[in-house]
Amino acid sequence: MAGIVGILAFDKIWNISKFMKYSLMGLQHRGYSSSGYAILNDKISSGHFSSPPEDIEINEHGWAGIGYTGSKEGYPIVFDDVALVIDGVIKEDPKIIAEKVLSSPEDLKDVRGAFSLIALTSEGKIIAYRDESGLKPLAIGGFGFDMAIIASEMTAMSVIGGEFRREINPGEMIILDKYNIESKKLKEPKKSYCSIEYIYQARIDSFVNEKSIYELRIRIGEELAREKPIDADTVTGVPDTAIPFAIGYSRVTGIPLDLGFTRTGSPIRTMLASNDFMKIVGVQLKLNVIKSAVFGKRVILIDDSMVTGTTLKNTIFSLRKMGAKEVHVLIGSPKLISYCPYGVEVPQSSELIAANLSEEEIAKVLGADSIYWLSIDGLYKVIGSKQLCLGCMLNSYPKVI
Repeated sequence: MAGIVGILAFDKIWNISKFMKYSLMGLQHRGYSSSGYAILNDKISSGHFSSPPEDIEINEHGWAGIGYTGSKEGYPIVFDDVALVIDGVIKEDPKIIAEKVLSSPEDLKDVRGAFSLIALTSEGKIIAYRDESGLKPLAIGGFGFDMAIIASEMTAMSVIGGEFRREINPGEMIILDKYNIESKKLKEPKKSYCSIEYIYQARIDSFVNEKSIYELRIRIGEELAREKPIDADTVTGVPDTAIPFAIGYSRVTGIPLDLGFTRTGSPIRTMLASNDFMKIVGVQLKLNVIKSAVFGKRVILIDDSMVTGTTLKNTIFSLRKMGAKEVHVLIGSPKLISYCPYGVEVPQSSELIAANLSEEEIAKVLGADSIYWLSIDGLYKVIGSKQLCLGCMLNSYPKVI
């Protein structure tokens, strides 16, 4: 998982380094274990960090640049005259891709993979491409008439006061320089949008694949209420992703909505945590139970997804410790039963609890009174399209690589 961004000022008097840092902070929900940048002034200067963007400093002065925050080290990849950042998976040597960018950018259409890409050249161009599947999002916006911004999500633009203009279409390439913004359609779209983007990956204030993420997640909660009504005293969502699910569930059922958790420390996305220790500690930092919201109550707990069950087990334990009488778990996605070959942090089936145990066994392991997952048909209904990749849920993958 990764967030990528490119910023180009239309006048060299600008220094985009601070804009780059805060844009990356606006994307670190997509991945935060590694970050990096490449800034252009007279030449391309770069920096790489084993830390999230909020902890880095960009000291170089420059008027154009690209940045990365995610789970892979070494991005941006910097060559003599070009630097690259990629969200997704490619089946080409990055050096060959760099050569294509410099010599014939239209040849990016021949790169095999499921990816979005942003490149910075020493001549002062930013070139972006989203492959025809659209599995990885990419959008374009600006900062007034002074800068153009390309990023995985609009959150990278709004955090610096920029404006989201539109999404880059699958199969479309954008070329930016100081004088022009050019769009080229390199391939016909074969849309296969990532379902995890809607459910978990994108930030709730974002707009991805022509969908408002906040509104879509409320509809997921409403669909859960229709599929699995439960007699309970309160409903709460795991912050931040699942709070809209809980709002939707409460609206349909009439069960009161409570803010069941508060946070200390930095927000940690436990699905992206690199080891079991951080998954457990991350729960304690992210989810501190509000006792008065759950004490003596039958609680409906809604979460966005479940991988190994480690974090959810700790969450349920914390609820019971604070006096919850019952805990019924609803998951706002279908069961995750298979790995993702396209760059989402879903591991092999042997590590996925839903692929190896029955619902009754999972509830017992977690310490829940019951558990239910959103149906596949329910997900299709909410999103309003079947142009989706559901590989991690069906063990059947679109042919995009």
